[in-house]
Amino acid sequence: MPGLIPPITPAEFFQYLQRCIPPVGWSHKLAVANSGGPDSVALLFLLHATLKQRLSLTFPPERLPSGAPPAPLGIPRELLSIHVNHNLQDAATAMQSAASGLAQQLGIPSHTVKIPWGQDQFPPLNQVDEKVAREARYYALFSSMQRNKTNAIAFAHHADDQVETAIMRMSQGSSTRGLAAMRPVRRWGMGKKDNPSFSFGVDGMHTWLVRPLLHVSKDRLLATCEANKLDYVNDPTNFQPSLTLRNNIRRLLSNKEPTPVQEQQGDEAGVAIEPYVAHLRAMVPKVRHEDQLREAVRLYGIRLEEVETQVTNLISRARIHSPASTLILRSDVLAEATDEELRYAIVRRCLRYCSPGPWGDVWCEAGGDRGSLKRIARQIWFAKKVNREELEYNPKTGVREDPRKTFTAGAGVIAYPITYQIERDRVRFRSSREGDELEVEGWLFGRAPPHEKSVPPSWSEVVINATEGLQAALKAEQPRYTALFDNRFAIHFDITKTPKRIKQELTEYVGRIKIEPETRWVLPKVMLVGARSKNRLCIGQLVWEKDLWRWRESVHKPAKLQRWITMEFVRTLDAL
Repeated sequence: MPGLIPPITPAEFFQYLQRCIPPVGWSHKLAVANSGGPDSVALLFLLHATLKQRLSLTFPPERLPSGAPPAPLGIPRELLSIHVNHNLQDAATAMQSAASGLAQQLGIPSHTVKIPWGQDQFPPLNQVDEKVAREARYYALFSSMQRNKTNAIAFAHHADDQVETAIMRMSQGSSTRGLAAMRPVRRWGMGKKDNPSFSFGVDGMHTWLVRPLLHVSKDRLLATCEANKLDYVNDPTNFQPSLTLRNNIRRLLSNKEPTPVQEQQGDEAGVAIEPYVAHLRAMVPKVRHEDQLREAVRLYGIRLEEVETQVTNLISRARIHSPASTLILRSDVLAEATDEELRYAIVRRCLRYCSPGPWGDVWCEAGGDRGSLKRIARQIWFAKKVNREELEYNPKTGVREDPRKTFTAGAGVIAYPITYQIERDRVRFRSSREGDELEVEGWLFGRAPPHEKSVPPSWSEVVINATEGLQAALKAEQPRYTALFDNRFAIHFDITKTPKRIKQELTEYVGRIKIEPETRWVLPKVMLVGARSKNRLCIGQLVWEKDLWRWRESVHKPAKLQRWITMEFVRTLDAL
């Protein structure tokens, strides 16, 4: 009976919150995406109650010395409610009132963002669909977080949302990885390759999205709202199956019959969800019927965590030190990965690390396409059997022809077969010497050259003109300006240390500063193009670590006038 469904207590919620701590720890202030619906209303209430309870238990005011700052704490100290008003439905005003009303009632600062459709990068209303609205919402939330100086935000996605996501991905042919649905914590990321208007750049790599309610059912959130007399507004579009396939799944989870295939409308019409539902139920036949779908997706999530842990451990053991933005892995360690899903996960991690696409976009992982991942895995784990005795042998070097070939892996990444000389700590682009136990084969992954017919290929798409940004920073007397090069390197300019000559070129002579690629690894180089002389002067290079100076293209010392420029590779090999 619905009356027997227990609400969530602050003590229980605290356990859920502990499962989604960002790797960098909690920031001082945690933002909450508050739509005014029951899920986000319950989330905001539970966060407020939990933080209030934990803070009072941990730090009784009377026990703190006068004027002493509180000790570090494993939870945020402040909350910020952010509401995005799309103004796309009649209930928009009521939802905004519910969101701001609860925040005011709890004494939580709130911020409302209205999407200015038809202005700036936002399309006009007649071009807005669910995808556009979602991307605009994320952009508005991120912008509000930046203005309010917080690097983490909580979303109210719950266990029923997990089931919806898993079934949708099953209908799209997703792998086991996709069926794990949403993660409890992840980086915000840089944005989408197909939508540069909503880009988050370097800041997206230092911003976190947490979902504490992924193990909680929708009915328990409703029970929490009812038990605490919380006002909310139901989104009237949530159960209109003609809008999206996701809404049709919601009807099923609410014990309503899904709309028949022949009656469905929209881009996702014609998708029958019953076979996918049956598959999930068959995974957990002994679980209560009403809990089967949630439990099956939860198990997929556990499996994903296990695979990701294996990937992290294996890559850490296989990795060989290499130039920034490249990745070298030993084949003898990679050979330990015999499971197909594990191999695909390794490939995805390698591609995402080296790709020039926005970090977090599935494009950087070969689109998640199983066919592409299988092709790449067959090259790396070399499924083709070769009789090495038949390969051409060079008696002077003791090396046979390498049966492995350089190949384009996709996602803007190229893979080179290499040999690692263990004792000398050197990398050679050839096969290993026969009988030499101090040489092991491996693969080097790096950024691929552009897909163009010109020889040599043009790098115009990679070049960044940082002139306007620097001029604006100088005019506004900002202390720092950062440019993102090729979605891989952050180029930081310390405006307070700008050399006099460069300041003159930018403010008096209208010179230009460009960031260009150099070496086959596509590393950044900052160039000053003088307005008067037209001379080109290198004023910034990526200085290689000392133990990599033996590489042919290595840079050993900074360029002239580089004291105000630092460079940072911003992509990560971490699972999150």
